[in-house]
Amino acid sequence: MKQKKFRNLEIGDRVIEKIAKGKKKRIGEVVLVQEGRNRTLELMQLSHHDLSPIRKGNLELKFFRIPENRCKRLNEWKYNKKRTFQVSDIIKHNRYGKVRYGRIISFVHPDGLYTDSNEKGYNGKDLIECVAIKGRDGLPRKIDSYGQVIRFIVGPEHAKVCQVLPMDNKGGVRIKDYWENMGELEY
Repeated sequence: MKQKKFRNLEIGDRVIEKIAKGKKKRIGEVVLVQEGRNRTLELMQLSHHDLSPIRKGNLELKFFRIPENRCKRLNEWKYNKKRTFQVSDIIKHNRYGKVRYGRIISFVHPDGLYTDSNEKGYNGKDLIECVAIKGRDGLPRKIDSYGQVIRFIVGPEHAKVCQVLPMDNKGGVRIKDYWENMGELEY
């Protein structure tokens, strides 16, 4: 049977209480370790939402002390922000075996109502309005027969943010793995 290697907590580690006395479990960052028979940690209290420091009414940081055996290391994976769509991102829209590329210019509510995704960030429900571009060097805009820029609106289900590579010796930015995707039809 494998045993976990226990590593003592150090300054800078983030921990959560194992046992809370009548309250929610507190989260903290270790700022001081007091050695002795039972190690005691002094922690700066952190918010449950975004792991930012909590302040008192007079803007001082909030601290608390706890024995090391009453806390465990915090799994920070669930607090990492997931990458979502942002204005000016390059996306790849893949639908029915066809691929098109676009640059996000805004977000549109499905019912035509006002959306605050343009100011506060994408909310996961709005449609994405894009300007069609070519995935080749320089990422030029596509223009229709009347000389107007081609726009399209897509849902988030079939769109994916593309990684853009910097200029090469031919000049112009380009989409990473563009030529690998050319097996699919572009429209």
